Amino acid sequence: MPAGRRHGWIAAVAAFVAYESALHHAAHQPGAEVAALWLGAAPFLLIGFLACLRTWGRLPAMAALLAACAALWIWRMPLAAHFGWTYFLQHAGINAALGVMFALSLRPGRTPLCTQIATAIHGQLPPAHLRYTLRVTQAWTLFFAAMVGVSTLLFVLAPVATWSSFANLATPLLIALMFVGEAVCRRVAFPGMAHGGLLDAVHGYRAVMAARADRPGLPR
Repeated sequence: MPAGRRHGWIAAVAAFVAYESALHHAAHQPGAEVAALWLGAAPFLLIGFLACLRTWGRLPAMAALLAACAALWIWRMPLAAHFGWTYFLQHAGINAALGVMFALSLRPGRTPLCTQIATAIHGQLPPAHLRYTLRVTQAWTLFFAAMVGVSTLLFVLAPVATWSSFANLATPLLIALMFVGEAVCRRVAFPGMAHGGLLDAVHGYRAVMAARADRPGLPR
């Protein structure tokens, strides 16, 4: 891997860890509700800004971002009392979107997402590998559905600090365990094949998304 790309991945992982740590700390720190609100709202502000930038252009996007920030600042105190909702919508929304993406690829006539990624990495797959990637796609669909369910139950029934421990600490660990578990199962099931790593899966996913982008009318 080129040094620039490697440093980019390291910076991205470090930024993610720092952000998750800040979210978790703010949720557990009394008196940090306003800071927690801003941290929880930051991804929504960024997504809104990028959407406006793509749709309207730079100046309208900046104006929309500044207006959203001003509104958030004006109503920061009443909103800060419910800052947990920004965390919940962020966590549950991401997991739900990922679950739906995997689930939609399981519909009749569609190619399972993990099959698409594996094909982008290894080329045409034999029948045994096709069955395996189908099962992996189903497993990820169930995993993300479980994340949404547990997140919702904890948010409704437990304190925000408890929910934050699950969302910001347990969820990344569980995702890592899913990757490790799948890698172990794959090596046991197919000992003779060349096995790629996590970065190969990321590159395969990007190749699949790029191919979809080049074919208008396909869901992304």
